[in-house]
Amino acid sequence: MINEWQPVKTTTAAQIDLQMLQMFAALGERIQAGEQTLADQLSAAQQQQASAWLQLQEEDWQPALQQLPPQQLFPLALFYTLAEQQLSGWQCGKRNPAIWIFRWLRQHNQLPDKEAIRQLKKLTDNRYIPYGSVL
Repeated sequence: MINEWQPVKTTTAAQIDLQMLQMFAALGERIQAGEQTLADQLSAAQQQQASAWLQLQEEDWQPALQQLPPQQLFPLALFYTLAEQQLSGWQCGKRNPAIWIFRWLRQHNQLPDKEAIRQLKKLTDNRYIPYGSVL
């Protein structure tokens, strides 16, 4: 009998570390204040673990986003926006978790003010941020 190929199970939403996401949100706030760069603040192990989350779909992120306090979501989106610019291998275009965060914020009527969004867009060359593809 021939065995059926089963793909290796990838990271799931249950494996998103909420404590690490909270740390990233705090880091996003510090970076926004101009204190440091991301590469100075993340260990190689943290970068590797979190970069695996870049492959997750939007629906995989929803449970984690629902568990975070709303005031941490914009700084977390800022973190992922800056990470894409500053960290090697984090370029994810239309799959940037910042997009999933902004969509969640919009669905729950918790978007930051327009000036904050404009400032965020100035920090990136990713045309999909903040809301993803137009189509």
